[in-house]
Amino acid sequence: MCVLSRSTSLIISFLFSVSFGISAEDQPGTSAIAERGPVVFEKGIASWYAGEFDGKLTANGEIYDAEGISAAHKTLPFGTVVRVTNIGNGSQVDVRINDRGPYVGNRIIDLSLGAAEKIDMVESGIAPVTLEIIHQPAIPESAYNRPGDTGWVKLQLGAFKSAEWVVNRYLLLNDSGFNARIERAENGFYRLVVSQTAFDQLDEVIIRLSELGFDADDILVMGDTMPGAAVP
Repeated sequence: MCVLSRSTSLIISFLFSVSFGISAEDQPGTSAIAERGPVVFEKGIASWYAGEFDGKLTANGEIYDAEGISAAHKTLPFGTVVRVTNIGNGSQVDVRINDRGPYVGNRIIDLSLGAAEKIDMVESGIAPVTLEIIHQPAIPESAYNRPGDTGWVKLQLGAFKSAEWVVNRYLLLNDSGFNARIERAENGFYRLVVSQTAFDQLDEVIIRLSELGFDADDILVMGDTMPGAAVP
């Protein structure tokens, strides 16, 4: 049986009452974009896709329309609107992210056929582009909440019996720059969670957690909301 000291009980109660997350001002949300205008956040090679993918489900659960205006990106939250500029000819198109990819070489975005036509890159197949975020939704537009669907993940580091140990680890995590919180689990255990971690930084984050003494094999990766949204 775990008997808590009065000081530890007070700390636990306080931690349960506070929500820890990244400020929306730290991320390229819609309000920040409206204030300073869109800026180039990525530069690289764009490609386009159609063929066998037309009419099939995209990664966010929608039906892919090759003639429509949409795109696939590896990490941006679904529903994000991105302005794609063809560096070669200066033409632009605003696309909505509803799929994941591309996973070929150093390509940064995969456009629908309709979007590729707008910036005159169908014949070439690929083109050098810049990407600007025009809009990022408060709630990612996906039928799912799998790791990576929103661009953010939540990491459950384990369930522990010792409240004192959990508090000490919680403080260590926050001192190390993580967004940690403690949740009550079943049978008197406490779960230690790191929330709102960028999906594209997942490997790096797990390495850092391993260096702090957490077993990478015990870390459970779950989908999460984007920063600025309520922590579930």
